[in-house]
Amino acid sequence: MLPRCLLPTLLALLFPWVSHAAAPSFSAGAASVDITPDPAATNWVTSRPFEGVIDKLHARVLVLASGDARVAILTLDVTNTNESNVAEIREAISAAVGILPSHILVNSSHTHSGPLSAGYRWVGNPAKKIVTDSLLENWARQLPGLCAQAARQADSARRPVTLSIGRADVGEWLFNRRPVRPDGTVKSTLLPADPHSLPEGLRFGPVDPTATVLTFRGADGKPVATLLHLACHAVSVYSQHKGLSADWPGAACERLRQSVGGEVLFIQGCAGDIVPARRGLENARAMGAFIAGRAATAATQGLLLEPAALAASHATVGLPYIPEAAAHTGRPNVETEIQVISAGELALVALPGEPLIGLSKAIQDGSPFPHTLVLGYSNGDGAQYVGLPGEKIRGGYEMSIVGRGTDECGGFMIATALRLLREHRARPPRNLKVAKENP
Repeated sequence: MLPRCLLPTLLALLFPWVSHAAAPSFSAGAASVDITPDPAATNWVTSRPFEGVIDKLHARVLVLASGDARVAILTLDVTNTNESNVAEIREAISAAVGILPSHILVNSSHTHSGPLSAGYRWVGNPAKKIVTDSLLENWARQLPGLCAQAARQADSARRPVTLSIGRADVGEWLFNRRPVRPDGTVKSTLLPADPHSLPEGLRFGPVDPTATVLTFRGADGKPVATLLHLACHAVSVYSQHKGLSADWPGAACERLRQSVGGEVLFIQGCAGDIVPARRGLENARAMGAFIAGRAATAATQGLLLEPAALAASHATVGLPYIPEAAAHTGRPNVETEIQVISAGELALVALPGEPLIGLSKAIQDGSPFPHTLVLGYSNGDGAQYVGLPGEKIRGGYEMSIVGRGTDECGGFMIATALRLLREHRARPPRNLKVAKENP
């Protein structure tokens, strides 16, 4: 009698078409490039030159392919990328490697110790001197080409991989800066005296303590690339040191790369109201090391996901502006993008601007996928800070003029994301229809 352990091998040999259909080919390649600007460029926080380079900034690209479908995930150690910057970067990558612009995800780490997007104008904070800074203008002109260079290297490095998902608890390093008063309003607490104890009867705001690790391993079992997902502002360094830095995400990526190998990309979550519990350069390094250590352990315990077809789609949604933002921008709303990339049981949802953590939970709770990662700071600025419906009346910094959209915006974004997720789950074609939302 044939041993049971040999049965899958025999079936694969006798019926290779069945094996191929059940396990579509899945490949990945990753690369990075230095994008550190000249430190003589203007620091948007101080309107003075950066005080040197604390650590380098990078653009990192992961190219995934399944059959003839390809997607690229680009992560940038910058404060933000506005819609026009994203369009330029996508066009450059598409021209370099042939990936559809709509299949390219651009995510910013939101380090406050890095450059702003070229031409950036933040409602309520015009970021003086940034646009006219020739050093930053030159850097911005070079950025799409550098991203395309990394994409070419990543695409040419693609090889068959497996994909696993692991999770780690890193909540002790996270703080929601929107604690709630007894009357239900928010008291903005950007830098808590004690992140683990609140005065005045305040209630802690929600955090997602989960660092999610997606590991792409080659046939030799070694990581080709790792995606590290967490929702937390990258603001440990800038208030105390005025140099260029990738902040704690950069430290985490470097430490994880050293410990597990391969390229490591950090994808920022819905961190609009989430900040590090402790600040300063040493704490940034300690936080990065802690997260990397937990992530490395999670990677060894990860669940192996079945190979599956890759799909990407997006929808454009119009987010109405509050009157002050409409007056400042000269338009009643902003058209922005919600993007979904899926493969089997896994889905990535990319939201623009600075969504609060509540949007992530709402989308995860409503998602038909067992594993759903929700990203903020992706593919443009959108309406900047966006919370759940009802947050505007609660007040706080994020719901002031820096939150350009009306109270309904969060609901529009959630509904659009969930519709895309349901479409992916129901029928994961290679090219899902691009739609435009009209809320």
